[in-house]
Amino acid sequence: MTGEPAGQKQPEAQEKKLSNGHYFKIMGYLLTACWVGYIVMITKGNTSDPMFDYIFSVPLGCWIVGMVIAHFVRKKSKADRP
Repeated sequence: MTGEPAGQKQPEAQEKKLSNGHYFKIMGYLLTACWVGYIVMITKGNTSDPMFDYIFSVPLGCWIVGMVIAHFVRKKSKADRP
């Protein structure tokens, strides 16, 4: 006796899923952390090591390239919609 007609069902709880963009951001964060850890490990924390110069420039470049690619993919996918 819930007050609803017998043929109707209660809406089931919908699963909340992350969009693909969130998965790529999480992957980017993990790869950035791995890169920083790798550089610190191979240089043994020596900031005067030449390899230490790339600790932030490589992830930054990858993030910029990824954002440019995401922009064009997003732009193309919206153009395909009616």
